[in-house]
Amino acid sequence: MITVKDIDAALSATAPRTLSEEWDNDGVMLCRRMDKPVKKALVMLEVTPEGIAAAEKGGYDLIVTHHPLIFRPLKALVGEDYSHFDRLMRADTAVLSYHTRMDSAAGGVNDTAAALLGLTSVQPFGGENGCGRVGILPEPLLPSDFAALLKETFHCTSIRASLFAEKDKKISRVAFVGGAGKSFFREAYAAGADAFVTGEAAHNTFIDCAALDMCLFDCGHYYTENPVCTRLKDLLSDAFGNELSVDVFDVKSPYISL
Repeated sequence: MITVKDIDAALSATAPRTLSEEWDNDGVMLCRRMDKPVKKALVMLEVTPEGIAAAEKGGYDLIVTHHPLIFRPLKALVGEDYSHFDRLMRADTAVLSYHTRMDSAAGGVNDTAAALLGLTSVQPFGGENGCGRVGILPEPLLPSDFAALLKETFHCTSIRASLFAEKDKKISRVAFVGGAGKSFFREAYAAGADAFVTGEAAHNTFIDCAALDMCLFDCGHYYTENPVCTRLKDLLSDAFGNELSVDVFDVKSPYISL
């Protein structure tokens, strides 16, 4: 019999709590009892009303997410928040979340992205735990061709970018931080990156990267992190085999390009 405790232990072996940033809140989010049997688990980027409905319909015992169900301290539980928790608790659906620890972990968010892009000589960079990844493209690419590769790889509908001052300069070394990684651009530059890819960049980030003559590509938070859901499914399938049924629910991007 597989329990919530077993699944948390397996995922924490890959992404230990020690890798979580101090400001983060991840791990066990909602659970009546840690010895609760789990036969079906549903992986999603974050808990959404549609995700809860899918878990209810499919009879899933557990939801596993990247973004924490509870991120900041709750001051009140009212309205839609109350409804979400009420539905999960009535169904006795546990929730586990693996956030910044899964950014830094080997095989996590940023390793997954590096592999999808075909980067070689991949190394960690950024922050205390090396949450980002930097590596070499299989062949140098013009920024326009690299942008096309990003769209094809992460299925993002649009990309905001700042490019080299020199029109024909190519990208060889790429740094990647999924999600809200704008604060790591200087560390990406220090790691020798020609281009920095992230999911959220501010106005000043584009100005600063242009001043460094390092390309910046903002592909969107959802698009840069959603691939980790497949990775989480694979981790659970490898750990528990046919004893555990694991599926992925795509929460879809909360924003669109018009």
